[in-house]
Amino acid sequence: MAVVVGINFAIALRLIGWVPQFALNPFQRFYHLHWLGAVIVLLSGLGLLLAYPAKALTNPVFYLKFIALGGGLLIAAWLQKQIVNHSISKIPAQKLKIIAGISIVLWIMAITAGRFLAYTNSVLLASRFF
Repeated sequence: MAVVVGINFAIALRLIGWVPQFALNPFQRFYHLHWLGAVIVLLSGLGLLLAYPAKALTNPVFYLKFIALGGGLLIAAWLQKQIVNHSISKIPAQKLKIIAGISIVLWIMAITAGRFLAYTNSVLLASRFF
């Protein structure tokens, strides 16, 4: 998760203008690592879901994390497309700042929700109902 979030944070901070000395084109090399990390995050999450489905599916925080993670990955894919096609410079700076800000908020939500998942469940096993 740290690899995925770290790469997205670096790009978002560059787009907001807090780290203007970073060029965006060198970030293309990190996208292979980014998507490998995303696959590992998704597989480990699927493993946890399969191990304790009642724990996750009865917890609203799980859905918050799922939505935040999905939104963050959609923004990451869109930004990657813009960077690779060299069309990011055609997008107004204000729009990029808003998108980068949304990306940061989504990744913070995903991390925070993930940490709260361990403490907010009321059901651990479905056998509790039988």
